[in-house]
Amino acid sequence: MEKKQKNWLIVEHYSAQTHIRFSVTSAIVTCLKKIAAPSALVSLILPSQSYQLVQIDKPNLSPEEIQQSLPWTVKDLVTINSADIIADYIDHPVKQGNQDKISVFVTNRSFITPIIDAIKKASAKLELLSCEEIMLTTLVGKHSAANLIISQELGQEPSLLIVRDGAVLFARRLRGFSRISSMTLEDLQHGLLDSLSLEIQRSIDFFESQLKQPPLRAILLSLPSPYLVELATELGQHFPVKVEKFTTALAACEGQDPNYHLAIAAAMELIGVDDEN
Repeated sequence: MEKKQKNWLIVEHYSAQTHIRFSVTSAIVTCLKKIAAPSALVSLILPSQSYQLVQIDKPNLSPEEIQQSLPWTVKDLVTINSADIIADYIDHPVKQGNQDKISVFVTNRSFITPIIDAIKKASAKLELLSCEEIMLTTLVGKHSAANLIISQELGQEPSLLIVRDGAVLFARRLRGFSRISSMTLEDLQHGLLDSLSLEIQRSIDFFESQLKQPPLRAILLSLPSPYLVELATELGQHFPVKVEKFTTALAACEGQDPNYHLAIAAAMELIGVDDEN
């Protein structure tokens, strides 16, 4: 990326296909070989299927102690052996009752370590390690009113986020919707959309009633379905706020393949750009 006339523009990019999670390492190595790796600063964004997300009460400990205790704190809440857990967390800006909450992102050491080692071996420098949910806050931009985002990768279960002013206020994974991309509009209308509406409504009720937060600005859909516009219209009949296709607020993403938007957001994060100008 280069800055031209006060705007950051993509001047070169590479991509490599992956089919199984262990091919991610070789794909990263392939891309690093195409650039001047010793001078490369790397942002690594984990796809949603490579980590688990849980919400817990925030322990009354220092940040360092919380970090160190996470493998034991969440070991009974995830399907990864405690010895293989690598975890990080974010604070929730909104309390639940009088209790502070944190979201914990948990991945498997056997998945992430080969990737980090490959980056080091290529003499590149890993500057940022983040995940899809966090990057979505960069893509959506900062708004004083909250947006609810439904984001999904092909063949995976969707994530539901509520974001305001660049921060995640609420996050959860939905279950039972992995086939959205392969379903016809008629199939979607026969039950699945009602189920999705119910899950969205539950999250809205929790956000507005339990967390006592103001109403949402919008519901934004980032789903791998050819019927996304129709889905937004159908879902919009169930809610008092607008339901629309997710569009990024980052100018650097304009005209780029949406598959690259998370990578672009990570690059902007690495550069340290808050306001793109």
